[in-house]
Amino acid sequence: MADNYMNKWLFPYPVEMKTGGTEDFIITVTVKEECPGGPPVHGASEEYLLRVSVSEAVINAQTVWGALRAMETLSHLVFYDQKSQEYQIRTAEIFDKPRFPVRGIMIDSSRHFLSLNVIKRQLEIMSMNKLNVLHWHLVDSESFPYTSQKFPELHGVGAYSPRHVYSREDISEVIAFARLRGIRVIPEFDLPGHTSSWKGRKGFLTECFDEKGEETFLPNLVDPMNDANFDFLAEFLEEVTETFPDQFLHLGGDEVSDYIVECWVRNKKIRKFMDEKGFGNNTVLLENYFFEKLFSIVEKLKLKRKPIFWQEVFDNNIPDPNSIIHIWKGNTHEEIYEQVKNITSKNFPVIVSACWYLNYIKYGADWRDEIRGTAPSNSRYYYCDPTSFNGTDTQKNLVLGGIAAIWGELVDNTNIEARLWPRASAAAERLWSPAEKTQKAEDAWPRMHELRCRLVSRGYRIQPNNNPDYCPFEFDEPPATKSEL
Repeated sequence: MADNYMNKWLFPYPVEMKTGGTEDFIITVTVKEECPGGPPVHGASEEYLLRVSVSEAVINAQTVWGALRAMETLSHLVFYDQKSQEYQIRTAEIFDKPRFPVRGIMIDSSRHFLSLNVIKRQLEIMSMNKLNVLHWHLVDSESFPYTSQKFPELHGVGAYSPRHVYSREDISEVIAFARLRGIRVIPEFDLPGHTSSWKGRKGFLTECFDEKGEETFLPNLVDPMNDANFDFLAEFLEEVTETFPDQFLHLGGDEVSDYIVECWVRNKKIRKFMDEKGFGNNTVLLENYFFEKLFSIVEKLKLKRKPIFWQEVFDNNIPDPNSIIHIWKGNTHEEIYEQVKNITSKNFPVIVSACWYLNYIKYGADWRDEIRGTAPSNSRYYYCDPTSFNGTDTQKNLVLGGIAAIWGELVDNTNIEARLWPRASAAAERLWSPAEKTQKAEDAWPRMHELRCRLVSRGYRIQPNNNPDYCPFEFDEPPATKSEL
């Protein structure tokens, strides 16, 4: 990894490096805490002090994660002077630390399968942007690529094909790769909706019906009547916690209302169950019943986890007090801030994604400009500050950070990189840097341009972000081999 860091990070430009007659440049790294054997934990220190002179760089950090962030900053101080045709370094003294503990990207491998190599490339770019959380939306209605050793029928029936799966070894490889870049991996298994791909588990899903009472054979909600389903979920989530070491576990909970009429209201067995439980026609009480059972399962996990739920569980149900609420709604930044204010006022920690739904594409520099024809919150990414609401310090401390989402309906291996980057870099800067230094996109655009060109020179497909411009060294495909000519 050291050679890769030198050749790809510090000296990425396609030029010969002049070394004749030069003295060694020494990098000294001092880390106070012992390097942990596992991935970073929530709240781990990432602060560092970096001093760079013409002959050496000295890094001091509490943890290895802070040292990693310092090394990334050091790489940004190295540049190629085309006039003198040599690498040079800017001298500086920098004390730096993140504003928020959660700064991430969400990928969706259910709608379109993402290869390990493509996921690793995104992890590399994340580290270059000082992001520290990969939220992995593993399964959804369309496919179930997660390989369960206890319940192989899930991926056996639910995956697109036997090739479109992630083995336990694949997942461990991603987690290990992310760890070396200071990144946590948080899995998501969405419940009780978005579950069509769980159909390999007999009896897990309810039967659903159209307006004429005919079965649609498109189940998308868990059957809450069947106690065996909760026994299954307890075993399944135990396996998940053994696979993913992060202390956070995302359990979805969104858009249940999209399927309630078809799968619960029109289902005679469900209606009878609701009557027996005294729920009447109130499906919210049935949702609460499901979530209470799920909360109990999470509390009893051998490897303890803090659950994350999409905001509907707060809006419509009674979330467990230990939950983190993930905000994805709001058509304007102001509406999003109101959501944050409301949820934190009830003492729930929040993660914000509503500002950064990067799967929506527009023509223009949408990271800084408002693009007409779409919801205002789907552009001007740089101007979203998750704490920009009128609340107490206690409330604002409950804002853990943000995760930029790239949903996979129209995203796969071929386009995820250019669609994500450098648009996600705008969110990364806002989530890392102090609020007072990240107020204006007109001040940020030179940094964004330099970062884009640096990443392009490192071999990544980073799309233009400032309208017509150029990089000193443009992206190019590797040359064809003789056998390809």
